Amino acid sequence: MIKKTFLFALPFALAACGGASEDAPPSEATETIDPAAMVDRDSKVQEIADTLLVVDANGVGAMGSPVFRFGTARAEVDAGLAKAFGNEGEQGENSECGAGPMQFSTYGPLKVAYQDGKLAGWFLRAGAEVATSDGVQPGTTPFALLKGERQVREIDSSLPGEFQYTSADYGTIGGFTEDGEVTSLFAGMTCFFR
Repeated sequence: MIKKTFLFALPFALAACGGASEDAPPSEATETIDPAAMVDRDSKVQEIADTLLVVDANGVGAMGSPVFRFGTARAEVDAGLAKAFGNEGEQGENSECGAGPMQFSTYGPLKVAYQDGKLAGWFLRAGAEVATSDGVQPGTTPFALLKGERQVREIDSSLPGEFQYTSADYGTIGGFTEDGEVTSLFAGMTCFFR
């Protein structure tokens, strides 16, 4: 029960631990996520057939649609993700994040974070609807496989099983592992208490 409560509270509870630069200008959606290019052909990490939404080190997007980069306006991101997911995301907020108040939209296993009306980060739990652009999916990808495929650094943190890895697009994605399985991933600004 404690583990389930911890994992449920984790995306709401954390103090800002890294994020997009505040000085960086808002970027527009300029790339398109190509389902055929989701993973390296030599990779053992498989393409996820049921994926609706894709996340990477710098943003989120619907499969086959432009990627919304950190700094994109919330209205634009929410509209695109709601269309892909088939329903409006659940709305929430936390005024006690270390980087200041943050707002959230949740689409199935994906919680998208906003600050000052702009996309700031994401947190992903297990669920077939969302995967990283290089095919990593919490609840499906074994940690040993991820370590064999990508450059992984385990983090000495008060949060158990924390790690970071270099994604296929050379960005950094953080995550948590338990019992040899990747349980969640995140990028950009977070609201984690350590």
